[in-house]
Amino acid sequence: MIDIEHLPTETVPLDVLRTTQTPRLSGRNDEHARVLREAPGPLPPIVVHRATMRVIDGAHRVHAARLRGAREILARMFDGDERDAFVLAVRANVTHGLPLTLADRTGAAARIVRSHPHWSDRAIAAETGLSEHTVAGVRRRSTARASQLNTPRTPRTPDAPDATGADPADDLPQPTARLGRDGRLRPTDGARRRTLAGRLFAERPDATLREIAGLAGISPATARDVRLRVSRGEDPVTPRQRSAARPAATDADGSAPAVSVAIIEQLTKDPSIRLSDAGRSLLSWLGAHLVQPDDCAEVIARVPPHRSDQVALLARACAQNWHHIAHRLEECAATAK
Repeated sequence: MIDIEHLPTETVPLDVLRTTQTPRLSGRNDEHARVLREAPGPLPPIVVHRATMRVIDGAHRVHAARLRGAREILARMFDGDERDAFVLAVRANVTHGLPLTLADRTGAAARIVRSHPHWSDRAIAAETGLSEHTVAGVRRRSTARASQLNTPRTPRTPDAPDATGADPADDLPQPTARLGRDGRLRPTDGARRRTLAGRLFAERPDATLREIAGLAGISPATARDVRLRVSRGEDPVTPRQRSAARPAATDADGSAPAVSVAIIEQLTKDPSIRLSDAGRSLLSWLGAHLVQPDDCAEVIARVPPHRSDQVALLARACAQNWHHIAHRLEECAATAK
């Protein structure tokens, strides 16, 4: 974890600073900036991403300094990647200053899920001030976006970030492990690996723990736990992992909510889609418009009663357009056959 207090400090001109792409969805709060302007004494140092001169923490202090007529401001300079700079911005605004709203923090979690897909839910929750369960829900809703199906690689500056900071869809597979707050990588398919280890112990009773661990892709400690469970006649998968791996409840028509996500995952593996600009644009568009059954209640709760009729009209119009798209695609599929 980066310690902001230990970053190098220098004086920078106000006119070279950029205050865009902050975690605040509502933008700058001018009243808060005016309060800072009237505060006695010098303004505390801001935090700046040196490569882009984007303000990581202190946009309101920058505005307050301008209101004071200043031309320079004291800044701590961050030399890391731009995606890590956003995480630092979220952490700074969660721990002090004008608090981020729940919507700000949820939006930030969604962006971090996309930019750091190998981070655990707990690690992202610690950065955003959300609960682990809330981040897990954000990750489930973000799974359909192609950028969430990436493994960690050399970070790059997003070519065309949208309003929420989403990156263009990449063509790499979903990460098989996530990085926890303790710095350890843990596989995302732990239940499957444990099941494989249990089968290997049954087939190769003379094998060592390290041999089984290596074959199943688990740690020797996990292999030891699996062997103990199998010897007691128990399921090698822990109750928590078994619950997490349980298929989602089916809808009234018998289809599982997760089927749409599964289709998206299949589309991302199709070279004709994932290797073309048009295909990646399609994946991003589908991910943005995918609505899961669990999302419905949350969406409905966000609509104020006096706007319910209007949003209902929009929903029906969208449903009609989707029906038209489905009909034309089915025609194309029939023709192709």
